[in-house]
Amino acid sequence: MQARIPENTLLTARPFNGPGWSAEWQKSAGCELDLARRRWHVLSYYPETETEISRRHGAGQERFFAARGALGLYPARTAETVIWSGRLIQALHLHIAPERLAARHPGNAGVRRVARFRDPALGRLTGAMYELMRASRPDPAAAASVMDAIIDQLAARYTVPGLPGDTLIGRAGLTPLLDRMYGASAVVTSVDDLVSEAGTSRGHFFRRFRRLTGSTPHDLLLRSRLELAKGRIQAGEGLADIALDCGFADQSHFANAFRRHIGLPASAFAAWFGA
Repeated sequence: MQARIPENTLLTARPFNGPGWSAEWQKSAGCELDLARRRWHVLSYYPETETEISRRHGAGQERFFAARGALGLYPARTAETVIWSGRLIQALHLHIAPERLAARHPGNAGVRRVARFRDPALGRLTGAMYELMRASRPDPAAAASVMDAIIDQLAARYTVPGLPGDTLIGRAGLTPLLDRMYGASAVVTSVDDLVSEAGTSRGHFFRRFRRLTGSTPHDLLLRSRLELAKGRIQAGEGLADIALDCGFADQSHFANAFRRHIGLPASAFAAWFGA
């Protein structure tokens, strides 16, 4: 049975995660994303149909149609509001840590912002990653190999010196704090751990964190754990095991949090990304 998805809800699955990168599959109706701070660089790829996109950022606003095969490259540590218009949006968003690029091209941790472009080599590689994400059986080793090739291409052609500076919360940089709140680290990190690392009062930490990220620490940790869970749901794992492994008290706690934050039950999410 075809899953029914809510309108104006950004639905993504993140089946592949590696050191300093992750691959995110967007499959949703028209929706909006408000980013107070982009953590990593993002390379977007539109593999299926022409998509209308509006992007508002510090330098102004762009509105365009991304044709099938179009790419977009967006720098880390920047704020942006993105609006996708249409009945069905399919896209691949590759999140890449600046350090991965600097390791290939020392001194160049930044990337040029290119809202829409074509690159035959990058197009082939991102298309291969998209097909790996849609496969019935995940192949993390193949995804890591393709990602290494994508990072090589970006480092060779699109990097620039420098990166927007990090911001402090107390004595801790925001970037290392966020690194503890994403991926597998989100399961073992608590808000108390973060406050202790910042060396400031709990109240100051909460106010500063929300002003910089647009989210509370609790909410971001919860959403990060749900991101881990979404990838494992897509891989066909059992919900009870996912709940415990991703830091939830039990399956009921997980199911309620998933429906409240993602906008539909875990079973409907699995059906939608398996369709």
